[in-house]
Amino acid sequence: MGARTCLGALIGLACALAPPLARGQDAAPSAPTVEPPPAPSSREGELLAHVHLGSVVPLERSDICPGESICVLGAGAVVGVQIERRWPFGLGVSVAYDAWFVDSGGVFELGTAQIMRAVLAYTFAQEWSVHPTLHLGAGALIFGDTFLVSTVGGAIDLGVTVEIELTASVVLFFGTQGWLFTTGPFTTSRDRTTRSEGLGINAALQLNLGLSILADSGLR
Repeated sequence: MGARTCLGALIGLACALAPPLARGQDAAPSAPTVEPPPAPSSREGELLAHVHLGSVVPLERSDICPGESICVLGAGAVVGVQIERRWPFGLGVSVAYDAWFVDSGGVFELGTAQIMRAVLAYTFAQEWSVHPTLHLGAGALIFGDTFLVSTVGGAIDLGVTVEIELTASVVLFFGTQGWLFTTGPFTTSRDRTTRSEGLGINAALQLNLGLSILADSGLR
């Protein structure tokens, strides 16, 4: 009986010390760990470069074209660039430059308005391939003959843009924006007319078509 007892104790001790796989298939292998992707809110903002062409049509210009004077602010073409930092929740801040090349009735060779401004925007439904953006901008304006400075002023604009994703890094967009702007008093030498004496408000409507290029995805 003593030998049998000792043998049983040795067998029990060996079973207790054996690795789990040696004792059978009772222990299942642990499942691999899969970590979820980071939340969109944890990503940094994307850096976007926008370029656009368009047209501008004056809506109110009695301040810069007073009375029966030849108007220096007619319809024209637009070219613009914009650099935007946009965050995943839709907010975007940017700096922008627009140049208007307008008909000036012969008073200027080529009337040119240059507008530099800061822009605050919000993009809706970024998870869709087509999404709208609203923006509000404000900045400074320079107006004169072919990039010369005849007067300076201020401008604000409010607009809506529709973006269409062509690829992961290229977006086609089109939009419209309304402008309100003012200029300081100036005299056009060709017709000896004093303009913008009352610091009134001028208005214009701009239509745009352009491309956005993703310069930095915001992934880290």
